[in-house]
Amino acid sequence: MQTTRVSPGVFPTELNPVLVDMDIYASKAISLRAKADPQIANLSFGEPVFGPPAHLLDDLSREDLSLNAFLDGAKRYEDPRGSLALREAIAGWYRDRYGLLLDAEREIMTTHGGVEAITLALLVTSAAGDPVIVSDPSYQLYARTVATLDRVPRRLRRAPSQHEYADNLADDTLCKGAKAFIVNSPENPTGYVASHDDWRRIAEVADKHGTWVIHDEVYDVMHFERPHMPASTFAPLARNAILINSFSKKFGLPGLRIGWMVAPAHVIDQAAKAHDYLYLGVNIQYERIAKRIIGDPKRDGWLARTVDDLRARNVAAVKRLSADSGYRWTRRPLGAMFLFPDVSGFYEKLPAAYRRDGVPVGDEVARFLLEQRKVAVVPGSAYGRLGDDHVRLVLCTQQQAFEQALERMRHAD
Repeated sequence: MQTTRVSPGVFPTELNPVLVDMDIYASKAISLRAKADPQIANLSFGEPVFGPPAHLLDDLSREDLSLNAFLDGAKRYEDPRGSLALREAIAGWYRDRYGLLLDAEREIMTTHGGVEAITLALLVTSAAGDPVIVSDPSYQLYARTVATLDRVPRRLRRAPSQHEYADNLADDTLCKGAKAFIVNSPENPTGYVASHDDWRRIAEVADKHGTWVIHDEVYDVMHFERPHMPASTFAPLARNAILINSFSKKFGLPGLRIGWMVAPAHVIDQAAKAHDYLYLGVNIQYERIAKRIIGDPKRDGWLARTVDDLRARNVAAVKRLSADSGYRWTRRPLGAMFLFPDVSGFYEKLPAAYRRDGVPVGDEVARFLLEQRKVAVVPGSAYGRLGDDHVRLVLCTQQQAFEQALERMRHAD
């Protein structure tokens, strides 16, 4: 019997070191742990309890979730720019809400959620090794996506103020040579909403340095005290702004994975090309669902009621998580569906086992809340060094869980 000798050959090279060294997606990891224990009040992950609009369920079931609708979408690839009917409905969204006139055929494309739109925007506007401006604090995905794409994240340290971008960009040296600047407004995790002064300064800096502004506005309808405006509505940014949006948050459909990008036509041309090579096309049936929802005549009323509920929760949380309980609101949450309190005072009340040297304050408070109070929140360190003394909690969970969490979070002893 002959035996085959296997050559030792060459072992595969190491895996991508950027990914190997990257920390796990903090909020997802914490949320999965929380879901495994029904006693935990989960305020860690942005999966809205609201949506889709109940009055659309019959039509969705009959028209968009039928076998014919499934086969119509499943048997073909979508156009790289997405459904024209949906893009026209998205153009209507901007026209009706902001007076922004867009060419649905040339200036809008649909994507696999807002995340793909961000990835495509970075691919189109920058190359390997290029600097990209990302705020500190900011949504954890941004800096990690920038690094994964072999771009270089530059962190803009944003101290709390009335006009955070305007004030913290007084010296714009950081922006020299930057190809893109990611702005999330309304913002995850802080709830900050960019002001007119902010956009004016961002426009000045972008024009001076030839920088693209990527405005992630997925929480656009969720503003409480300061109005939201898409970057493209500011005339100086009309030529170099890219808008990112999706159905995940405002319509409560994160699993639908339908987002969109609005940009100048030549940007959309290149983004559609990249989309074709990397993703081929979005889900056609889900685009049908998205079109029905965004084109609903009752849409604005439903959204307003949802935002009213989030506003009420915002006010209740800020009132109940007071300085007496160890919480400090260095930023008033102006929008989005998150809260980001400073928990340094709460930390001082913790047992010694939860005040380890070298561990960020927010990490220890989050660990204490999970283990001792059965409340899941995200350590602020996930969002940048300026978040070390904070935790993030969501407003969009079940009312009972939200109430339980606030009560449990008020006392460290």
